[in-house]
Amino acid sequence: MSNQIYFVTENYLKVNTPITANVNITEVLPLVKGAADMWTQCTLGTYFYNDLLVKYNAQTLNADEEVLVSLMQPSIAWRACADAVIELTFQLKNKGIQTQLGDFSASGESKMVQFMNRHYAQKAEFYEQKMWEYLKKNRLLYPEFISRLNHNSSCLNECNGESNSKFNSQIFFS
Repeated sequence: MSNQIYFVTENYLKVNTPITANVNITEVLPLVKGAADMWTQCTLGTYFYNDLLVKYNAQTLNADEEVLVSLMQPSIAWRACADAVIELTFQLKNKGIQTQLGDFSASGESKMVQFMNRHYAQKAEFYEQKMWEYLKKNRLLYPEFISRLNHNSSCLNECNGESNSKFNSQIFFS
């Protein structure tokens, strides 16, 4: 499963986010998996998320699932971009946390890094809200989403009148 694409490709990132062509994509792609696992899976529920992931990688999504994935992709991409702000600025090396400095460039100050992380996370939140509203309205189109096996979806729980258990994105910076 190491070759799985977590709904967002390198090309998608470079076309739809500020991640430029000179970014080492091998440092960003693990962030895509993390963004999809931590944020999108929370909304969809593990059972439905895994079902979509398998179908996406096998290229067997139906038309409704393709619509949903197209709503998922921007939020995953922007979450990965927000993470990349921090991960590419500060990297864990054999001598501890190191700050990246390149020819003719300088690493951002901590406050700027925090600002950009939050700026990109807000974009992700916008798209997550769109996806969430779509799922609440169209949940009956997705039998795996409303299945009893999909018991840990924050969106489905709210659709059924339970409280929202989504992560609080404010926990990272005060």
